[in-house]
Amino acid sequence: MAVITELHRSDIDHILEQYRLGSVDNFRETTHGIENSNYFLSVQQDSSGTDRTEFVLTVLERETDNRSLVLAALERCSERGLPVPKLVSTSDGSTIVNHNGRDVLIYDRLPGNHVVYPTTQHCAAIGRFLARMHLILKPLALDIAYERKLDWIKRTASECHQALPKEDSRMLRRAINRVESMLDRNEIQRIPQGIIHGDLFRDNVLFNEHGLCGVLDFHHAGYGFWLFDLAIAINDWCTDNGSLDREKTFAMLREYNSIRNFKNTEYWCFPNFLLYAAVCFWLSRLEVSVRDDLPEGFPRKDPEEFTEISRTHLSHPFQIHELVTSI
Repeated sequence: MAVITELHRSDIDHILEQYRLGSVDNFRETTHGIENSNYFLSVQQDSSGTDRTEFVLTVLERETDNRSLVLAALERCSERGLPVPKLVSTSDGSTIVNHNGRDVLIYDRLPGNHVVYPTTQHCAAIGRFLARMHLILKPLALDIAYERKLDWIKRTASECHQALPKEDSRMLRRAINRVESMLDRNEIQRIPQGIIHGDLFRDNVLFNEHGLCGVLDFHHAGYGFWLFDLAIAINDWCTDNGSLDREKTFAMLREYNSIRNFKNTEYWCFPNFLLYAAVCFWLSRLEVSVRDDLPEGFPRKDPEEFTEISRTHLSHPFQIHELVTSI
C-alpha cells in the first residue's frame, strides 16, 4: 500500500487551484512513506502545454503538535541552502490547505534517488548535513519536544510487551533501564539539544552523482538531544546485519564533529544513545505490528531489525575510544 488517503484527479485539481499552480498533467502514488500519503505530480504551468514542473503532494494523516515547528524548520533550512523541500504557498501565504478534513502540503520535487547500500561517502555526507542542520535550527525558539521520549518508551513497552517472546521482553526491560539510568544523570541533561530531524533513515534522503541532494520527511522533528538524532542515522546508515560498520560509523561521526565539535560527555554516553535510538524504533514498529484496528494493507515495518540492533548495543556497546584518539 503506497497511500492511506486515495486522491483522484478531481481532488488534486481542486487542491492545485488553491495554490494557483496550474493543472495536473499526470500523477502517481509514491512507494515510500508509511505515515502520510504522498503523490508525485507533473503540473502544466502554461497554456502551451510544454512547461511542466514536478511537485510532491503530501496528505498529513495524523494530528501532531509539531506542525508549526516542521514548517519553520523547512523554511529556515531552505533559506540557508540545505537540500530540503521548498514548500509552495497559496495566494494568501499559507503553506497548508485542508482537503476533506486532512491538511495538505505541496513542495518542489527534489532530484536524486534513495540509497540502498550506503558507502562511507554517503555516511560522511549525512554527518555533515546533520551538523549543519542542528546549528542552523539552533535559533528556532520552538520548544516542542520530540515525541519519542522516555515516557513514550515506557508507555509503549507496557502496551506491547505481551506480544514479545519472554527473552525479548526481558531484554527490552534491561535496555529501557539502561537508557533511563543514563538520562537521569545531570551531566546528560547539559549536553547539546535543539531541533532534531528524528527520522533520518535512508528512505528519507536522496543522492545523485554529485552527492546528497535531498533530505525529506521532517514530520517527526522536535526538540531533543542532537546526539540522539545522530544515533538514529547511524543505526540505519551504518548497520550491517545488526552490527555497526566501524568505518561507516567513524566517517559519519568525524564529518559531524568537523562542523559541530562533540562535548566530552557526548563521547562516553554515545553507546547508550545508540541503544536509546534503537529501542525507540523497535517500539515504534512493534506498536504498529500488534494493532488489529488498522485498515487492510496499512504499511508496517518489521520490528525484528531493531530488536537485533538493540540486542547488539545492549550486549556489545560500540567502542568509541578509537574515534576519540583520532579526532
